[in-house]
Amino acid sequence: MKPSQPAEPVNRIPLRIAEELRRFPPFSLLNPDVVASLATHATVQVWVKNEAIWRQGVIPEGQLHFLAKGRVEYHWNREGHSELVDVRDVGDLLGLTALAEGVPYQVSAIAADDCLIYSLPWKEVGAEIENADDARNYVRRHLFWLTRVGTAITPATSADGVTTPAGSAGRAKGILQAHLDSAQVVVARNHNLVTCAPSATATEAATLMTHHQLESIVVIDESRHPLGFVHATDLVRHILVDGLPPSTAVEAIMSSPVLAVPEFSSAIAATLLMMQKRVPQLCITEDGTTNSPVLDIWSDRALMKQSGYHPAGLMRDLGHVTTLGRARELSDEIERLAGLYLSAGVSSVVVGQICAELFDELLHRLLQLALAELARGGENYDDVRWAWLSVGSDGRREQILRTDMDNAIVFAGTGDSEHDEALREKLLRLTQRVVAMLVDCGISRCQGGVMASNPRWCRSLDEWLEELQLAELNPAPATMLRAIVLYDMRFVSGDESLVGPLRETIFTRVPKSPGVMRRLAELVVNAQPPLNFSGRFVIERKGRKEEEFDLKGRAIAPLRDAARLWVLKHGLSHHYSTGSRWVDLQNNVPELAELAQLARQSYDELMRMRVLNGLANGDSGRFVDPEKLTKLDRARLSNVFDVIRMVQNQVRTEFGLELRLR
Repeated sequence: MKPSQPAEPVNRIPLRIAEELRRFPPFSLLNPDVVASLATHATVQVWVKNEAIWRQGVIPEGQLHFLAKGRVEYHWNREGHSELVDVRDVGDLLGLTALAEGVPYQVSAIAADDCLIYSLPWKEVGAEIENADDARNYVRRHLFWLTRVGTAITPATSADGVTTPAGSAGRAKGILQAHLDSAQVVVARNHNLVTCAPSATATEAATLMTHHQLESIVVIDESRHPLGFVHATDLVRHILVDGLPPSTAVEAIMSSPVLAVPEFSSAIAATLLMMQKRVPQLCITEDGTTNSPVLDIWSDRALMKQSGYHPAGLMRDLGHVTTLGRARELSDEIERLAGLYLSAGVSSVVVGQICAELFDELLHRLLQLALAELARGGENYDDVRWAWLSVGSDGRREQILRTDMDNAIVFAGTGDSEHDEALREKLLRLTQRVVAMLVDCGISRCQGGVMASNPRWCRSLDEWLEELQLAELNPAPATMLRAIVLYDMRFVSGDESLVGPLRETIFTRVPKSPGVMRRLAELVVNAQPPLNFSGRFVIERKGRKEEEFDLKGRAIAPLRDAARLWVLKHGLSHHYSTGSRWVDLQNNVPELAELAQLARQSYDELMRMRVLNGLANGDSGRFVDPEKLTKLDRARLSNVFDVIRMVQNQVRTEFGLELRLR
């Protein structure tokens, strides 16, 4: 029997390196055997405190650095001045951006403590990351910043601007998986589209619909451009009820104008468009406008049949609510759907718009129920002109979670103070009932009293106009607080003509008021920085949220306030949400285009994080525990904080505000 051969000695260093690497992304997203192989090529380096690991402008030598111990500061040198722009700690990758982009280092890396660093060959690491979907997505979406204070690498986006991380659809579950996998785009199906000319008679249209078993047909001109739809309900209303002759031309009874989108548009965007305009169908045309030939028509039910349950189904159910119990169930469903969308990487701006449309529909239905209830008691509101307004975050279409409500009422005054007071009392009986219903649906009362049931937020058009003008004359903090809430107003229900004068006043007079504009600018720059001088999160030191980070006050607020400031300055009144405002600025204000793109992406990320945090904790999501943040979340927030600083600096420069040291 031969003596056994002694076992070869095992090199424990690569094993320990591999074990450490596997604790952090992107290595935690790679196959363990791959990480073990990479660890065999690692070299161990020690850097003493204040030593430069590399200098700004130097070309990388092909080594990716993993910080195993210590802290590293990134300093940006510009015009002879050095600025601390980031702090890296254990588990972070150093030099990734420069290696991935093939550019010189954009910052200098200085050891803030004695550091232990594992250096890995980028060629091998990069190849393995490229072959792993999750690791590749992590690197592309969260770490590719050229300067950490400059241009971001933009993730792939769909036609409607929804950021879709690689693999997100595969991770989605239930409703969302069907919606994203099966209904990403709307296409022109291969079938003969049934149409009629505007001169066709109601009888001819009804015959076509009966023969093809359709509920509606599209009306087209000689060039096949869509002009309108003839629905079965149109025929019943105009021919049977109104008594028009069957020979009436369909152009006299058709529903118009037509909504159109191009082929391969996002199904989410198409659904949202139908929800916003409250129409049951839209046209697919060659160029997405009604001035090109129609290719197909899609109904909300057809989208549901293709993709499974989605917001259009919730919209329909909300419109048929008869009890508060059912309304509460559907409100729960809205939040659940929002969480699924955000978890799968759908833009929080789009999710906010969808939730706004759904909660608006809920409000419409509750108003109908309340009016019917009051009518049974002998109170009629047909003689009162009023409009329900969403203000604050609800006005900005950002009320994804059922936190506190923000709403108001404007009514048409008579000029007689006693009569107007009687109208206010009458409307308050309605609004108090509706607010109570909203509370039953899980939406909290506003602690600041910003509710239509509060007499201070139920005012005539003249009273609201007077208050807006008062803010211009005396932009004191208390006056401005109410005015700022109104600046984000959005019509929801009632008489929309009452809202136009208010928004016109805001967008024409506020930019001409230096005092108001300065106050709005100060809101942006006075927001305390989210990181202290040591690169640590600034946390609350008292109250119930002690030791937690104020995500809303220190990160969301300055981006929200800056977007409002600039759209007012440039007269961009078409959008309500902060994300859409940044897109508007990007497209219409060239000098802000790059910054607006970064701000929009950052705001999207912050809103996603807040909502998911709120869903997990059962609260508003405003405060987060820094100790519970993942490495991925810290990387995201680090990028966002850079953008916030850029936005604040731009506002300081543009509005002549001084930097305040805290």
